[in-house]
Amino acid sequence: MIDYFKGIYGINLLFRVHGSALYKGSLVGMLSVLVYLAIVLRWQMNGMEKGLADELDHPYGVGVLVTSVTFLIIFRANNGYQRYWEACVSNKF
Repeated sequence: MIDYFKGIYGINLLFRVHGSALYKGSLVGMLSVLVYLAIVLRWQMNGMEKGLADELDHPYGVGVLVTSVTFLIIFRANNGYQRYWEACVSNKF
């Protein structure tokens, strides 16, 4: 059993770096935000010249993005689940 120092309301666990996925995921999250902002700014600069500035807010475009990202997340989770059960079945004690 792992013995943790509880502290006040578990605050020390929030700022723990070792073993936390928060710090690994925040780097990827910030990178994706920067890519999104670059796409939006570029789209708006081109859109103002051509009169297309509001086309990025169309619900069909957002629906396609949400559907594709959801599919990729589910596919990755399912792949990990299959690897887990394959490892459980292959280990015969």
